[in-house]
Amino acid sequence: MARVRHERSAGGVLLVPVGDHILVPLITVPGSEVVGLPKGRIEDGEGAAEAAVREMREEAGLTGLVLEPLGTISYRFWARAERSRINKSVDFFLMLYRAGSPARFEQAEVDNVQLVPLGEAESLITHDGEKAIIRAAKRRVRDLSADGFLAVRDSGARDRLIAAVA
Repeated sequence: MARVRHERSAGGVLLVPVGDHILVPLITVPGSEVVGLPKGRIEDGEGAAEAAVREMREEAGLTGLVLEPLGTISYRFWARAERSRINKSVDFFLMLYRAGSPARFEQAEVDNVQLVPLGEAESLITHDGEKAIIRAAKRRVRDLSADGFLAVRDSGARDRLIAAVA
C-alpha cells in the first residue's frame, strides 16, 4: 500500500498596479509547461500568510502586503521520488505589491515569471483550483475598486479598471 503524506502550503495573488491596469505574477513550474500562482510549503513555526509572502519573494522576486485570505484549494498527486501520495491544501491570499522585480526570482524554484493582466490570468493558468482563486481575486478587486480602496486617477479609469478585471 502506498504511503500518504499531508502537506500544507500557501501562496498568493499579488496585485501589481501599473497605470489603469492590474498585473499579477504567474510562474512556470520547473521542467513542465504548468503555469500557476506562486506558492509553497509552510515551514515550521511559520503562519500561512508569512509563507505566502516568502514564497512570492522566492518564486516571483516580488514582495507584497497581505490584504486578506482568498480561499483554500485541495488536491492530490503522486510523488514518484518519494513513492507516496500527497494530499495537499494551499491557502491563498490577496496581496498588494510593495517592491521587487520578477527578474529576481530564484531559478531553482521556477523556470519563468511573467506579469500578466489580472483579467487574462485565468486563461493562462493550468489547474482549475488556481483558476478559481483568480476568479475570487477578480471579484475582490472589483469590490475594492468600487469602494475606492484601489486608487485610480479618475472615475473613468476606475470604470476601465473594473471592466478589465470583470
